Amino acid sequence: MNPQCGVKGSSSKYTRRVFLGVGGAALAGGLLRRAGAAEAPSPAPAETYETQAKGIRILPGLWRPHYPWEHIAWVSPAWPSQDYIWLDFPEAIFTSQGLIFLSHINPGIDTVFHDLPRVAWVESPEGLSFERTLPNGIVFGGSLRKRDASVVELELHIRNGSAEPLKDITLQTCAFLRAISEFGDYTRDNKFVHLPGQGWVSIARAMELPDAQEAYRVGWRTKGKRIADVPMAITVSNKGDRLFAFTWGKHTLSMVSNARHPCVHADPFFPDIEPGKDASIHGALIFFEGKLDDFPYADYVSDLT
Repeated sequence: MNPQCGVKGSSSKYTRRVFLGVGGAALAGGLLRRAGAAEAPSPAPAETYETQAKGIRILPGLWRPHYPWEHIAWVSPAWPSQDYIWLDFPEAIFTSQGLIFLSHINPGIDTVFHDLPRVAWVESPEGLSFERTLPNGIVFGGSLRKRDASVVELELHIRNGSAEPLKDITLQTCAFLRAISEFGDYTRDNKFVHLPGQGWVSIARAMELPDAQEAYRVGWRTKGKRIADVPMAITVSNKGDRLFAFTWGKHTLSMVSNARHPCVHADPFFPDIEPGKDASIHGALIFFEGKLDDFPYADYVSDLT
């Protein structure tokens, strides 16, 4: 065995031929490069299971098939991902006429209407929309539309077709995160709100602070503490410097999350609506790749005020 080349019975003549052949090829390659000959282009990176699915996708969703009246939209992040945020849109509508809509059954909470029929999403190239008419004539609906590579525009509207004024209108809009692993940790520590003089603070810490007289609440709807000065809830990824933000602009009432049921809320309100009148509000889901402190939140909030 020749230890130089690992080929049994190799002669010195064969070894010289191999050496000269390799050396000659290298020399020829160097001469061609110096002569300006074009090199072969590098192959494109191979597509993978994860990178194949990149860009925001908005699809009709399903969470609890035993509650056919829910309105769930699946929204994927802007970067490559096989996971989805499940947006409960809306989860609940509280009014002076009672809880006129709840997307699921909670035995401890009474709702005005029960066992509502399914209402299908209307799909378009930009996103989804729906509209539902309640037995008392109130109509509500909404839409999700991709605005650009990183933003999903949200819209909700209510038309008061009842005979009574509709007042004290507050909603819950839940982004359920169990199905998107990078945001789905069972904690409030990865979700943030902005407090005056403190910047971004985790919801876990914010809920321990005393009440104040700021514009936006942290907690469940009207029971939340008025301590936030930016109408936005942010969830940071556990896979790197990226996040998603949830806001209803000036119509944001409160921000909250549930550690035992991994979700984040930006919950909005509507102005009072007289019989025969309607109102609409606008919000956004925003995907951002970068650090939380570098997120230009004011640019997005200003679009909605």
